[in-house]
Amino acid sequence: MASKLDREREAIQQAEVELEERKRRLLEMEKEETEKEIQRLVKKVGTGEAIGILGLAVAMKPRVAIEVLEGWQRSNPTKAK
Repeated sequence: MASKLDREREAIQQAEVELEERKRRLLEMEKEETEKEIQRLVKKVGTGEAIGILGLAVAMKPRVAIEVLEGWQRSNPTKAK
């Protein structure tokens, strides 16, 4: 009976290790997708404009910058891929 319990503990431990690895890979995939989206948007507006937008966002309070960007997004909807 003890060996059955040991096997179950080992299986759970292995599953936890695999879950952590999957979470790490998911975070990496999300980061890559975010980077691709940023690059796509920078290409769309141009590097100079993107730098200007980021500079203005830094000068504003984060909440204000987010509200402005959300307002712009509502007034300039893009097609979903």
